[in-house]
Amino acid sequence: MQAALGSTATPTRLEHREWAATVSTADAAAITEQIIDRGMSSFTAPLPRDLVGLAAGNDVVTTGNEFDGRSLRRSRNRTAVIISLFQLIREGSLDPSVPEIADRAGVSHRSVFRYFDDLNDLVRLTVDHAVHETMPLRAITDLGVGPLERRIDVYVETRLRVHSTAYAVSRVAHIKAQKIPAIEEGLRALTCIIRSQLAEHFAPECDHSPDREMLLDALMVLTSFEAYDYQRRLLGHGLERIRHVWHSSFAAQLNPLTSAE
Repeated sequence: MQAALGSTATPTRLEHREWAATVSTADAAAITEQIIDRGMSSFTAPLPRDLVGLAAGNDVVTTGNEFDGRSLRRSRNRTAVIISLFQLIREGSLDPSVPEIADRAGVSHRSVFRYFDDLNDLVRLTVDHAVHETMPLRAITDLGVGPLERRIDVYVETRLRVHSTAYAVSRVAHIKAQKIPAIEEGLRALTCIIRSQLAEHFAPECDHSPDREMLLDALMVLTSFEAYDYQRRLLGHGLERIRHVWHSSFAAQLNPLTSAE
């Protein structure tokens, strides 16, 4: 079986500006490779070549001719539009207008449609960008290692870290998935990865469950984005309350299986 995301086969140092730490390029690449090896598509495919370096603030190597200059400007502007939509969404504007996006990016309103097939194409690439940015946060170091209490703590913290960091973009992704098949496929791919990670992290308990698949279903639902969104947005719960609910729920499901050993 291939190593799950964040297993000891690929140690990953988790850092992020919002969680007191930045992921090294090597670590991010290793995680992405694991995902691509699983045969996933959409979100887990590499970003378009012209966006990767520019998104990181790097220049594209050119030969200096006029064509290369135009290509570079197009790549810069295209990336600026994606980053602008990403920033607007994170600031709380879940459905900004084309003029808002263009003004933030510093490009003309009409030019937006020269860089993308349509608005759905722009949204898809923006969601891709957000997923790639948060992918290293999904990793669990020492996957499946330690007593149950510690493994629950680690898993709950990982899910909270991902949901909190990507909250606004995740809301957009779940809304737009109904009309953009590539986003729907990407959400399914991420769900497969999370389920595999969950199964490996709690393998001893899964092995002792009379219905392994039903147990995984329950654990997936408990820490899903939908559960997080419901508790945060509709119930008004903060991170501490959600953390306590999730940890208690996992313990109630898994502790009896540990005693069965």
